Amino acid sequence: APALRRWLLFYQQQYDLVGKLVGRFYDENGAPTEALKQAEALIEEGLKLKAQSEEENQQFPPCNSEWSSSGGSRFWLSCAVMRKQCLSNAEGTLDEALFALLL
Repeated sequence: APALRRWLLFYQQQYDLVGKLVGRFYDENGAPTEALKQAEALIEEGLKLKAQSEEENQQFPPCNSEWSSSGGSRFWLSCAVMRKQCLSNAEGTLDEALFALLL
């Protein structure tokens, strides 16, 4: 959906409107069809999902991992904020144990 929105914005900004093509997205009166309304709704939903995904990545950054036959599995966090959250958890126990494994 973001690519479709960029394409639409590009044409709105770079080209002069000379009319509307009757068909899937506009009727003979130039009015939007149900298909256009659905496409616009999908674009908006895609933008919301992208923003939600970016917010979740900020709150829960991805974990790095690697495996080798000599060393086995290794996991670590690149984000200092997440490390601080793990260490500053007042209850400790599981988070500290998990944090130790991730180092």
